[in-house]
Amino acid sequence: MRGRAWLAGCAVLALAACAPAPAPAQITTIGQLGAAYVAAGGECTDLVEQYRASEEEPVVAACGDATELVLAADADEALGIATQRQLQEQTVLVHDRWVIRDPEVQALQQALGGEVVTLAPADGPANMADAIAFDAEGVVPAEPVPAEGEPAAPPPAEGVHDILVVIDPDCEYCDRALAASGGALEALADAGEARVSYLPVSLGDQIGNGYASTLGANALACVADAAPEAYRGFQGALLAHLQEHAFDADEVTALAEGRGAEVGDCIGTARFAWWVRQATVRAIEQPLQGVEPLRGVPTIIVDGATFGGDVGDPEALAAFVAEQPVG
Repeated sequence: MRGRAWLAGCAVLALAACAPAPAPAQITTIGQLGAAYVAAGGECTDLVEQYRASEEEPVVAACGDATELVLAADADEALGIATQRQLQEQTVLVHDRWVIRDPEVQALQQALGGEVVTLAPADGPANMADAIAFDAEGVVPAEPVPAEGEPAAPPPAEGVHDILVVIDPDCEYCDRALAASGGALEALADAGEARVSYLPVSLGDQIGNGYASTLGANALACVADAAPEAYRGFQGALLAHLQEHAFDADEVTALAEGRGAEVGDCIGTARFAWWVRQATVRAIEQPLQGVEPLRGVPTIIVDGATFGGDVGDPEALAAFVAEQPVG
């Protein structure tokens, strides 16, 4: 992972956690990092360097289950490692080439500098509670979901079809579904024949894909929040892109900018990663459209009935929509 594909702790921690700290000393070996950790008050002194399968892998020294020191090849790799740890709901201290995971990272920061980064509760995006919806008037406004709250129930879709599309940004069949029927779904909404909602979830995170599910869903949330009119075009472009590439914040930012959404900082800091996690849990645990919890992606629900046909067949989906009684 390169560029800004990481979660900035200063966006989600209390202000005191981001107070100025001394400039960290230049560290070029795992021994220097271990010595700096101990000198800064680190309590786990039995650090053991871990086995590496190749010289290209980062150098890791660990002590028990709670302390880990990582020396990466460069700052970009360190940020990628920080992203991995944060998406595993771990708090780390990062600067330049090194990453430290330890229960006392806040205290260590006072001596070592760097930034404490974590995945912490934060409000969700505007216009997405939890799905972003479109009808004949465009985006259906929705208040952000509070960090520790639940989304408000959407009003009934009266006189039109109510269509919910659940996707994972890194899902091949989700890409096929949007490529096949995305234009038709947009046309139904724009013509006032349906309210079409899109819910991005995170089910497929892997180190190899750059945590594309969570970070891709966050990117969609960023666009929904700041430039909702660009959402549908960006969503199709993002899913197609992620079938060929691991998530890269700079590349995804360029995709958004190409559709009129200036959301680079939001994408680079994964501002809505907390919301992505909570929205995914809600989708898995709570019935969607009153039918059943999420069982996989893509899921397309029309007026309370789940489409069971080929998501790559636009005629089959169109016929399914036509068969459903309008509420």
